[in-house]
Amino acid sequence: TEARSLRRVALAPRDPCESLSGMFSLRHASASVAAVALACGAYWVPEQLQPPPGVDTWLFFDGVCNLCDGFVNFVYMGDSTGRVRFGALQKHGDLLRSKGAGRYAEGGEEAMTTVVVIQGDDVYVRSTAALRVLAVMDQPWRIFSVFSLLPTSLRDEAYKLVARHRYSIFGQKQECMKPTGDFKRRFLEYDPSEDQLKEFPFMDPGRAQHAVQGSQGS
Repeated sequence: TEARSLRRVALAPRDPCESLSGMFSLRHASASVAAVALACGAYWVPEQLQPPPGVDTWLFFDGVCNLCDGFVNFVYMGDSTGRVRFGALQKHGDLLRSKGAGRYAEGGEEAMTTVVVIQGDDVYVRSTAALRVLAVMDQPWRIFSVFSLLPTSLRDEAYKLVARHRYSIFGQKQECMKPTGDFKRRFLEYDPSEDQLKEFPFMDPGRAQHAVQGSQGS
């Protein structure tokens, strides 16, 4: 009799509320773990993608591509400390070749197929280049560099797809952008003396240059 009673207890169905409570607790725990992992990744990944101290980030882009221009403007607005400097691929062929990235410059084997990011002696292209830029921007943008954890092949296939159709979707200009104001100062070809010469608009160019040099020496 006692054995039958124990068997009935063992075979008795569980309380549905108890089962639901257990499932909810498991899902809640899983969501909490995922949230913690995401938060840790959002902090850890950008830190791992930082260049060495004192090394600038140079972003080279297709100067006649509207999508690329939009990305450069986005980076400028989201980089309050000015860590990223810009340059059109069409204007810096020699510099790119000196860094081993000449194949992406105008006239190269892969000309105008990707943005190029140079940090010191390191060269990055396609999705990795874009993610390296995001990593040095302000929050919340740098969080998105966590996508570098995805396989490079997968990221680059998506990048190539957009790059192939960027002109037909976003359009292009006849010539490279001509930045002005503070934006202009973030470009690699920027010459501070050009702005200083404007301080002497009615002076002969030779004398104005001499005045600029004199003010720099003082």
